Formats: sequence, structure tokens, C-alpha cells
Amino acid sequence: MVPTTLHFDVSSGLKSVLGSELITNDEVAIFELVKNSFDAGASRVDIHFDEISIVVADNGIGMSQEDIEKKWLFVAYSSKRQRATDFRDEIADRRRYAGSKGIGRFSSDRLGEIVILQSRQKSAVNGPVHALRVDWSRFDKNHFDRFETIPVEYVEKVSGFGIPENLPLISHGTAITIEKLRRKWNRDDILGLKSALSKLINPFGAESDGFKIVVHAPAEENVDKLEAAQFNSKRQEVSPNSLVNGQVGNFIFSTLQEKTTFIEAHIAEDGRIESSLTDRGTLIYRVREPNPYPLLIKAGFSAKVFFLNQSAKLTFAKRMGVPSVQFGSIFLFRNGFRVVPVGEEGDDWFGLDRRKQQGFSRFLGTRDLIGRVDVSGTDENFQEASSRDSGLIATRAALQLRTCVREHCVKRLERYVVPVTFVDKEDKNTSDVSRLLTDPGRARVTAAVAKLVDHREVELLDYSRRLVGILDERSSQFEASLGSLRAIAEKTRDKLLFDNIEEAENRFAELRRAEELARVQADEERRAKEKAEQRAQAAEVQATRTSVQLEEEKKRNLFLTSIASLDTQTILNLHHQVTMYAVDINQQIENFLVRISGQDSVQRSDLLSALERISLLNKKVMGVSKFATKANFRLESEHIKADLGEYIEQYINGVAKDFLFGPLRVNVKTDGKGIERKFKPIDISVVVDNLIANAKKARANSITFEILHPTRDSVHISVTDNGRGFDSLIDDLERVFEKGFTTTDGSGLGLYHVRMVLGEMNGTIQATKGLDGKGTKFLIRISR
Repeated sequence: MVPTTLHFDVSSGLKSVLGSELITNDEVAIFELVKNSFDAGASRVDIHFDEISIVVADNGIGMSQEDIEKKWLFVAYSSKRQRATDFRDEIADRRRYAGSKGIGRFSSDRLGEIVILQSRQKSAVNGPVHALRVDWSRFDKNHFDRFETIPVEYVEKVSGFGIPENLPLISHGTAITIEKLRRKWNRDDILGLKSALSKLINPFGAESDGFKIVVHAPAEENVDKLEAAQFNSKRQEVSPNSLVNGQVGNFIFSTLQEKTTFIEAHIAEDGRIESSLTDRGTLIYRVREPNPYPLLIKAGFSAKVFFLNQSAKLTFAKRMGVPSVQFGSIFLFRNGFRVVPVGEEGDDWFGLDRRKQQGFSRFLGTRDLIGRVDVSGTDENFQEASSRDSGLIATRAALQLRTCVREHCVKRLERYVVPVTFVDKEDKNTSDVSRLLTDPGRARVTAAVAKLVDHREVELLDYSRRLVGILDERSSQFEASLGSLRAIAEKTRDKLLFDNIEEAENRFAELRRAEELARVQADEERRAKEKAEQRAQAAEVQATRTSVQLEEEKKRNLFLTSIASLDTQTILNLHHQVTMYAVDINQQIENFLVRISGQDSVQRSDLLSALERISLLNKKVMGVSKFATKANFRLESEHIKADLGEYIEQYINGVAKDFLFGPLRVNVKTDGKGIERKFKPIDISVVVDNLIANAKKARANSITFEILHPTRDSVHISVTDNGRGFDSLIDDLERVFEKGFTTTDGSGLGLYHVRMVLGEMNGTIQATKGLDGKGTKFLIRISR
């Protein structure tokens, strides 16, 4: 039996299948039209809204009559797909093709019944404009009609493009006008579209792609002016998402780069993965390693992912007008154009939220991250699903891409922010690295970098010398950090760092010997006064028999009001501390003299370090001398447990004020709340006394300490004075905390000591200039 040849007939209903049914919402429909402009090489596309029409006009290469007939009217034809065989040769080009299915033109059916296409080629700017009118309703009358039998109208226009007067004139390109709209677009609808478009091309700044989108809605201009006036009245920058009219773009990521932690990764020309991590404007590290993803080698892979701490989220919401979680997370771009819905709120294409559920405090989820992943390639490797909101099909290349982002971006961020910043509860509210400049902070950064490079295939190309380096020998993290530094020195073959580590170890050994000698001598004196101690203990037992009210008052008041109340035990403990510090000072001097004996010259850095150590010990002796007539607590173990804010208030009022000379007034304000913790009283004296001394040097007649408790685990101390302020030549106020930095005749060690002792208390200090450059302000943050 001879087979009969049959063929497919195409119903006119195909229009709905490829249009309103495939394009899932109105925003995606406009996305498809904008994609066509992008693919046509346009540098600008204008979208115009009024009550009766939507216009999408671009300045791309345009089309001829033949192009319209053989391409635009040829269903499922795509000139981009035809060029797929040459695609790998075009990977280096900045502009890739966003679509390849040849069905984006049907998206206009989702928006309205009538679509009018106007186009003129760039190579024929003096020629006519080719115009096509399609009435989509004709395709719905009878689905037994064959698709190709439904007529469309074509004319040549010599008068140019027929577009609204407020749009820029275009000599070439394409304009799509949609009439008989299926719904009315209100202000919220257009604002929502504008926000979505800001993520469509490049959320890191549309100008970098050479492609600009501008929205026009004349009916909303007056409301835009009112919105802008409200922002101006509050002296705030106008949020781009609050105005309908204007260029699409969020312009936020350049700001975020200075205020949060982010990682960049790409595949270099040699096929290896290079990545760098930056924390609030400071490069932490840059590494290179083998690439285990063969299908990404020639795919132009790059990624930039931001971790948003609380400070960055507030900045984002203020600038963008929406919370970051509503804006989205990590967006995926194929050939320079966004793959929807990857990165949308609620989407978890990279599998981050499923992983975060396994360890909430250890892993980062979509709410914590925002960024961009770029890849280029054909449908063979990176194919979008036919439904325009279903993302990429799970090809082998797509699965490798997903794994690469998780392993080399998200997990790398986790391995930094979790051990470095999460452990410091105050860091989430900080937009700079000031809390990492302390010895504990630098130790955490050093450990994180050392752990990263503890792999023979990871090559450390660069790292922050500001945050990764030798700590102060008195820091409790000193010994542990040396091990991390040695690992980094071995990885980078840095001889200078090796030498610095060896010198630091020698200094630490000297310090340990001096401290041990001081303790031995102090203990000898203590044993010589055993009888006196016994009498003191007896007196203490007698004191415990007093009333409960008196005991409560003694607990509450940490400083005595009468010298006569000072018992023998307290005197002995204070004497013990003085002896320890005095012996330590003497040993430091002797060690330094031995080291420089026989040398013709001494390096300035060595001299400054020796004097700095002696200076701090001497300040502690001076602090003890103040306590000698005031303290109502034991200093035998150096630590006490008390309400930190209350202690600072009582120290200022009960001790510091008694040692003031001259017209300087010291004021203390407190919110009355409390936070109890262990601390060294001597450290508080170093902080308070240095800040008061600085105010006196600045010729202030008033200094105010304001003690606040923003959370139950932290205390903030705002210190302001009305002195002459910082020197105008200081462009970076972080420098005032550097060892030896001074603009007066001082040693340049006071504020350095303040930052150092605060660091040991899990605290930081930040300096700002007063209003109009007068006075100074310091903000101290201490966490439990």
C-alpha cells in the first residue's frame, strides 16, 4: 500500500499560543519588545504610556521591507539562531543576542489588540519608513482559519516615524505602537515595570552595557514633581523607583561597593578561576585556582555577589525606595540579557535557601545576597525555557554554572562573613571596616585568609596589608594570629613577612619574661604582708555583718567618697598592680637597652614601638594611682564584673573630674539602662583619660560623654567636645588612630592606645568632625 503524503495545517489560534498564553504577564511582554531593541544594536529605547497606547521606540539598525516579510512575518524565524554556529567567535563582544526563538514579536498580543510596526534601516536613513499594521483580533474570529491567510496591512511612509512628540526624534530604528490596550496602566503599574526593567539589562549600571531605557508617562509628570519636592525638602536623594518619568536604572551598586562585602569571580584567559573579595572598600584577598567546570571555560562566565548586612540593607532601601528582598537576589544574565525569574523574590534557582535551612546562622540565603551572574552561549548549553518566566533548562552547562556560583561565590562569602563579621554583633550596623582594625578584628581576617589559601592549588595573588599583619604583642589573639600569618607568608613566599613574624615572636617572648618577673616580685611582696592581709580579711568579715541596705549601696557604688573607707586589702591589691606595671616598665627599658647596645643607630620604628609599650604601661600606673584613693573594688585579677555604662559614669564623676585642671567641664548623660560584663577598670581609665586629654589639647571648655544602650548586648558612648577640631589637612580621620600620628606636639599614641584597649573589649571607636569643622566627635561601640 502506497503511503499518502500529508502535512500540518497551522490554525490562526497559533497567535494566542505564541503570544498571550506563552507570555505570562504584561511586564514580560514589554521585556520581549525591549529585548528586540537590544538585539537590534540600539543604544536607547524609549517606552511611552498614555491612556490609549504604548509605544516602544529604539534607534537600532532597523528593517527593510524584505526584512519585515522574510523575518518579522516569518513565524519562529530568528536571525540570532541562524548565527549560532559563529557564536563562540563572538564571546568577546560586549553585545550578545538576548533572544533566539523568533516569537518575541507576539508579546504585543498580550498588551493590546492592534500593533503598528514602523522601521527604517540605518543604512537607508533617507528612505521611507516601512509600516505594518496587525489586528490580532482577526486571528481569534475562527480558529479553523489558516494562520497564513489572515491579512496584515503594509504601507511606506515618506513623512517619517509617527511617534509621540515628547519622544526623541529617530532617523533609523524601530517603533512598536500598541493600541486598544487590554488594560489601563496606572502609576503603580508603571513604577513596577520600571523597577523590573532596572534589573533587565544590568542592575550594576545600565550605561556599562551601552544600552539605556527611558520611560515617558506625561500624565504622571505632576505627581513626579511632588515626589521629587518631598525628597528635596528632607534633603534626601530622589529614589529612581519613586518617579515614573526618566531613565531606568538603579544606580545603587557603586554605593554598595563601599558599604558592604562582595566577591567578584571570572574565568581568565588561561582557563583558571580568578576571584577577589572586598569588604567595604578594602580588598581582602585576590586568588587564582584551577577551573573544574569545562563547559564554562569559553562561556564568558563572571559574577559579582554582594552580602548585605543591616547597614547595606538600610542604604539600599533608602536609595531604591524598596527593601532589598523585594528587589531580588542573584540575577542571571545570558548573552547580556536577564533570564527571568532567576533572582526574583521567592525564586531559589541557585538552591541557597534550601541550604540555609540546614544552618541558619552559618549559611547565606537569598535575603542576604544580591548580585549578577553573566554567561554567554548557544541554546545547546544555556537555553531558556519556552515559557518566558521559567529560567534556564537544566543542561549540563547550566548545572555547572549553578555549582560554580555556589562554591566560588556564595560559600567564599560565607567563609569570610560568618567567622569575621557575624561574631561581632555591632558589625552588621557598620558601613566601614573600623571594627576590623582592632587586633581581634584583624586576627579574624587573617585567620579567614589563611584558611582559604590552605590548599595547594589556591594561589594567593594579593591581600590587605592593612588588615592582615602583625598584631600587638599584648593582644590575646597574638599567638594564634602568628600561625595564620606564617601560612600566608609560606603561600606568598614573602621573606619580609617571615622576618616580621620572627621579630614579633622575639618581642612576645621578652614581654612574657617581663610579665612573669613582675608577677614574681609582686607575689613576694604579697607574702611579706600576710599578717596585714589577715587583719584586712578580719575587717572584711566584720563589714559583712552590716545591714543589707548598706551592702546594696556598696555594690551599686563602685567608687568610694571617703579615703577613710579604704581598707587594707584594697590598698594591698592596688599596690600589687603598681608593682607589676613598674617592674614591667623597667624590664621593657632594660630589654630595649640590651637590644640597641653596640648599634650605631636605631630605627625610628623600633624606638617608637618601645616608647609606645612603655607609655601604655605608665598610663596604667597613673590609672592605678587614681584608684588608690577612690576604688571600692579588688584589682587583684585585673578584671571586675559590673555594669559597664554605670562604671564609666561613676569613673568620670568620681575619679576623672577630681584630676582636672583648668576650665574644661566634663558632662555625663546616660539612658539609665545597663549591660553587665567583665572588663579591666584600667582600660576604662586609658580610654576616658585620653579623650579628656585630647579635648584639653584642642582648647575645649566642654566635653560630653553620652552613654546609650541601643541593644541589650551593646553600649554606645558618644564623646563630643567644642574644641578647635581636627586639622583641615587630615583627609582620612582613620589616620588619627595610627601609632605615632599627630598634628600637635603630642606623642601620637593616645588615640592609638584607645583603639587598642577597646579592641580587646570587643569595641571600636570612630572619629567624625563636628558641625562646620568645629569640635570633634567620637563614637565608641562595645558589644558583650
